[in-house]
Amino acid sequence: MLDKVLSVPYTLPFAKKFFWTNWYNLFASLFSDVNISFMNYGFAELSPTAAKLNLNSHDESERYCLQLYHHVASSIPLNDKDVLEVGCGRGGGSSFIKRYLSPKSMTGVDISDNNVNLCKKKYAIPNLSFGHGDAEALKFADGSFDVVVNVESSHCYRNISDFFSESFRVLRPDGYFLYADFRPQPEINDLLNQLKQAGFTLVKQESIAANVLAAMDLENHRKSKIIQDSIPKILHGLTSTFAGIEGTHYYQGFKSRDYEYFFYLLQK
Repeated sequence: MLDKVLSVPYTLPFAKKFFWTNWYNLFASLFSDVNISFMNYGFAELSPTAAKLNLNSHDESERYCLQLYHHVASSIPLNDKDVLEVGCGRGGGSSFIKRYLSPKSMTGVDISDNNVNLCKKKYAIPNLSFGHGDAEALKFADGSFDVVVNVESSHCYRNISDFFSESFRVLRPDGYFLYADFRPQPEINDLLNQLKQAGFTLVKQESIAANVLAAMDLENHRKSKIIQDSIPKILHGLTSTFAGIEGTHYYQGFKSRDYEYFFYLLQK
């Protein structure tokens, strides 16, 4: 019951921005020392013959979260591209993209000032920068980037149409929008229509819910241990739902397919 109550901010537009901005600021402030670079549900290959992604040893502990970024961001070559990540969280995705996929520049923005401060302290990588940014009102000139990346963040936004319009605006002609997130199944068609209304052309559409659920199973022990060891008991219900622990609302939603987890490759 508790995790269903905690899911309310996902579904009430007027509450989303207020709740999630304050939650991310609180989490970053209280738990800056917790060894978490990613805040997504992860991605696992389903085929036993799939090639294993080669990672540096210090990235291995968050492999599945990192693999979600790889699946999304490696869908097009990023060499010599200026890339923007909207909703960069604690910075692990932007860092991965810059280190492994070699864009010319990588910029991460997040609505949480505390998240941005964490990113600036943790990462000192050439041509990787972080700043405060509202997904629905980006502070960049028209045509500033070749690629916009958004991973498991947009479900927190109040006005998704504004975010799509802003992403389209800051892209250069023929630029790409790499977009992955989840929604209740009945909302998927409306979401696609909103993307098209913003001006995007859908290049590729993929359901990755099974891959995400497999990663949630593989990550269950690690994330549960972090919650037990590092988070006050009063916050265990919220953080368990947030982390997708087995049996919580979103875990069950992916398992029953009431929720879809999608990846879209779109072009301006």
